[in-house]
Amino acid sequence: MTKNSLTLVYIVPAILLLLVTFINFPYGFYTFLRLVVSISSGFIIYLNYKEEKKITVNIIIFTIICLLFNPIIPVHLTKSQWVPIDIITSIIFIYSYFKIKNA
Repeated sequence: MTKNSLTLVYIVPAILLLLVTFINFPYGFYTFLRLVVSISSGFIIYLNYKEEKKITVNIIIFTIICLLFNPIIPVHLTKSQWVPIDIITSIIFIYSYFKIKNA
């Protein structure tokens, strides 16, 4: 698989799921969202470390996202607290998508 196709498979689903979180879904959706965002964050951390060979700001940001969205020890916040976090996270993912795609 090429880098661009991997980007499409790992990052785009996270972006799409994060952008629809303002709709009321059953709790299972949010567990699935946490799983997808955590895996996508881990993928971006891996790609960045593989390329840079050191800890960068991007790696730190996605480590925080990965910890915040982890499905194993979930962070419990209200819906009104999660919505801005989801929007900011989707913007970060969109930026990373274009950064990786254009690299």
